[in-house]
Amino acid sequence: MLSSLFTRRPAVQDPALSWTPPGTTVVQRYRNILGPLEGAVVLVYISASDRSSAYGAAYLDCTYRAARNDRRVRLGDAEAADLANAHAAHCRAINRGIPAPPDDAAVARMVRSRMQSKRPHGPSTHQVYLTDFLDDRVDLQRDDDFIKQAMLEISRTGGHFLKKAAPAYNGDTGTRFLVQPRPPRK
Repeated sequence: MLSSLFTRRPAVQDPALSWTPPGTTVVQRYRNILGPLEGAVVLVYISASDRSSAYGAAYLDCTYRAARNDRRVRLGDAEAADLANAHAAHCRAINRGIPAPPDDAAVARMVRSRMQSKRPHGPSTHQVYLTDFLDDRVDLQRDDDFIKQAMLEISRTGGHFLKKAAPAYNGDTGTRFLVQPRPPRK
């Protein structure tokens, strides 16, 4: 009779292990283990609408994000997983669960900050691609349409450094953005 009081229950499934940030497709997910405590959740992902082979890696429980290697080349699937594993070997973050989605104003600030970081120092402009936001996808938690709308708003309301450009080709239906160079130093 006593044994029925202490029956085993199925383990509770961690929602962070099945969570996919909006705007991404997760291709690998795993958790590093820290002794008896469960460690951080690692995601290797691509943009949900991206047709390129650019991958990103992110830990949900620390600030580690990677979308390019040390030579500034976009990551492939194996390289993103290797970088995530290398970080996992040294990171001691514990599971904090699914990150809360930021509000729209915070996302707009993140998009603006990313565009500011892309400003070239020379005289030429820099074309913006949605893959420029790959390492921010877990933090943004937004799809491509929201990011494009945020860039349109920046270019419309005083984004002197971000200009909407005309389509490059007659059949091009997409919106292009150009980050203007920094003013010359005096």
